Amino acid sequence: MPKKILIIDDEPDIRAYLAAALEDAGYEAATLENEQPTVDSMARKAPDLIILDIMMPGRSGISLYRELRGDPRLGDTPVVLFSGMQVTREMLETDFASLAGDDQVPPPQGFLEKPVNLAAMKSIVKRLVG
Repeated sequence: MPKKILIIDDEPDIRAYLAAALEDAGYEAATLENEQPTVDSMARKAPDLIILDIMMPGRSGISLYRELRGDPRLGDTPVVLFSGMQVTREMLETDFASLAGDDQVPPPQGFLEKPVNLAAMKSIVKRLVG
């Protein structure tokens, strides 16, 4: 059974593009819009890995990430954050606790920049879920 990757982004084209690339690589892809995604809506998808946009209207990916890390259903699920903002990547790499606003929240298992390099994404996914 293929591993399920959940993609959360506010841009439908990005969700479709990443999902198609992951399906071509043999993974099952599920998507959620940013219409106030919740940990419950994420858990219902039962993902093996989550790819989560940081900058979304309504609710930030960082806020959602903090919440899912405290949830027993998804707390151990690997998460890859992605963003088009260079400053965000630098903060993720050097001081995630400041960005997350909580030094108890562990950093994500990966980070991707937009536009997403498909080879880099597939490499991270393979490293995290096989």
